[in-house]
Amino acid sequence: MSLVLVIDIQERLTSAMSDAEELVANSLKFLQIAKELGIKIIATEQYPKGLGNTIDSLDCFIDEKFQKMEFSAYNAIKDQLTMVNNIYIIGIEAHICVYQTALDLIKNGHNVTLIDECISSRDPKNKSLAYANLKNISVKPLEMVAFELLKSAEHSSFKAISKLIK
Repeated sequence: MSLVLVIDIQERLTSAMSDAEELVANSLKFLQIAKELGIKIIATEQYPKGLGNTIDSLDCFIDEKFQKMEFSAYNAIKDQLTMVNNIYIIGIEAHICVYQTALDLIKNGHNVTLIDECISSRDPKNKSLAYANLKNISVKPLEMVAFELLKSAEHSSFKAISKLIK
């Protein structure tokens, strides 16, 4: 079973990202694809009292949200991971919460894929350094993952997802 994990794409954090508009647009596209394919979507919010909630444009796609104070989302979501093999991560910041969560998920036996266009940091250099330190973790572009999930042009969602991507 697969799951999409949205890490901390919150009101006050998102605006500080180096590519905030692209991050939100691509995240929205990926969540639409996941919904079309029936993949469960969960999200974490880092200290929402101070950093705000998940941004509105993404919030309607989220099946469940979990608050956290730790940088890794693992402890906040681990009860949701029963029977989950593949976890697709989008979120911020690459070198902090995304990085620590990905490490914990791998350590606990999950396959992790980071959706490149849907991951960000305030400084793009930090994103690059996080990727360099995440050995054994797949980083893929959104379009590649979408077509891997479809597997065939005969999939019932092929046309709908093709429209989202193009």
